[in-house]
Amino acid sequence: MNSITKNRPLLFLFLFTLLGGLLRFWKLDSFPVSPNWDEASHGYNAFSILLTGKDEWGVRLPLIFRAFGDYKLPLYIYLTAIPVWLFGLTTFSVRFISALAGTLAIPGIYLLTRELFSPSPTTSHSAPRTNYSLFSALLLALSPWHFFISRPALEANLSLTLIIFGFYFLLKFFHSISRTNHYALITSVVLLGLSLHTYNTARVFVPLLVIASFLIFRPSFRALRTPHLALISSTFLALLFSGLVIFQVFLGAGTARYEKLKILSPATVFQIGEQRAHSTLSPLISKLVHNRPIYFLSAFTKNYLGYFSPQFFSQQWGAQFQFAIPGQSLLTLPIFLLALLGFSLHLPSLRGSWSSLKFLYAWLLLSPVAASLTIDPPQALRPNPMIPAIIIFAGLGLSWLLTVIPAKFIKLFTILLVLWIGVSFGYYLRQYFGSYALTYSSSWQYGYAEAMNFVKDHRNEYDRVFITKRFGEPHIFYAFFNRVSPLSIQPGGDNIRFQKSDWYWTDKIDNIYFINDWQIPVTSIKTLPLESGGEVSTQKSLLITSAGHVPVNAHVIKTVNFLDGSPAFIITSVP
Repeated sequence: MNSITKNRPLLFLFLFTLLGGLLRFWKLDSFPVSPNWDEASHGYNAFSILLTGKDEWGVRLPLIFRAFGDYKLPLYIYLTAIPVWLFGLTTFSVRFISALAGTLAIPGIYLLTRELFSPSPTTSHSAPRTNYSLFSALLLALSPWHFFISRPALEANLSLTLIIFGFYFLLKFFHSISRTNHYALITSVVLLGLSLHTYNTARVFVPLLVIASFLIFRPSFRALRTPHLALISSTFLALLFSGLVIFQVFLGAGTARYEKLKILSPATVFQIGEQRAHSTLSPLISKLVHNRPIYFLSAFTKNYLGYFSPQFFSQQWGAQFQFAIPGQSLLTLPIFLLALLGFSLHLPSLRGSWSSLKFLYAWLLLSPVAASLTIDPPQALRPNPMIPAIIIFAGLGLSWLLTVIPAKFIKLFTILLVLWIGVSFGYYLRQYFGSYALTYSSSWQYGYAEAMNFVKDHRNEYDRVFITKRFGEPHIFYAFFNRVSPLSIQPGGDNIRFQKSDWYWTDKIDNIYFINDWQIPVTSIKTLPLESGGEVSTQKSLLITSAGHVPVNAHVIKTVNFLDGSPAFIITSVP
């Protein structure tokens, strides 16, 4: 095993990367079964930037995209403009960057692991660093967690790849600090700086791990020579990237998403007051027990520990259907056991001076911090920086096993382990492309493509088209699937767009109206109300509604079903 991987490591890395790439790109436009509203928003804003240099709200080259009022970070959208330019505005184009990032993460974790263990581990059972690196690359390629988030258009996945490469170059700088590796340091700052403008988790995780890195590798700085221009340039770039984040936070756009997810929301503050008012304790003790800091710390601690629970890794609790398959392991059992073995075996080494191990433990322990600051139960997307650390620990566990198993059993053990991992991952793929797609198509807002294609083919036959808001943000699906000119959506176009309750809504684009589902009656209709105010005539109109909201004077043309057979959209005409 050692001689094979030692002599042909790049060949194996190429094969593992090819395998991972095929898994991440195969039928990318069909699985997940439909682009969700965030993916449609990414794609349409990239399309708008390409055609007009402005986003859907008319802002020229924004550094943060308003979108629905959730203020999306910009890098994924700008990069998506490239495949949209090459392939058109399609589901494949929108997901291309995420699938590519997921593929590149495989050689990325190889380089990161190789750099981590460039000084040979000071243990009696140390394997060559080539083995650590190749094992990590293979296990990442076959990791269900990483596979899942690499297929939808998720900024978190792009951010993770930037983080992997960013810390690889930072470690390279630390290991060659006496030579002042200018290229590595500047590259690290640029990659980690870009990650801050890709996904919000990075805005917490990256600064924490950078600080931990400088503390862990501080002995290396004794070899640092007089500050060079590269150090000054890197410092300037770091201040530029972080300064922009601080500026966005100060304006409020940088925290708009967190305001909807923070632990100390107005509802929880009210709850704390109610607990204090109804407490049987003395006023002083009640105030000490029921207060914001105590509530925040207890909620944060519960969330944080939840990310290391078996229920989280098996997705038995709090699974969000767009980020993982409920009830299916994020890692598969063999990878989980290998990671647990690697984590446990190397804990005693932390007492020594092996900085790379301390860095790896710091990476793992800091990964869930950002996710733990939110009210959601443990979900698989926000703590995704855990993935590289867990995979590297699994590689360490596997390497250790190969050194303690008698040589005559190595081949049998390797065959059995590969079969176990392969069968486990194969079962996961069967669930992903089979029952998961059928059962949870509604979570992916399936049906919009068919409904919007019908609108595209028949809208000219009607005076107006009405589309229900039942399944969320129909305007962005209409714009995405119909390649609507950005000029129709931007300010000055024939549209009605407004802000309400910290969200941005769209009631009209050209002759297409978007209606609240509960405002579509089952009685005979002549007009329908807009959320922004006013009534619109339904005479000679096309109405796309949902089950239970079909007016008696509407003629049903077609029903669009979810993949489980339940109705999604009812396409009707109103005379």
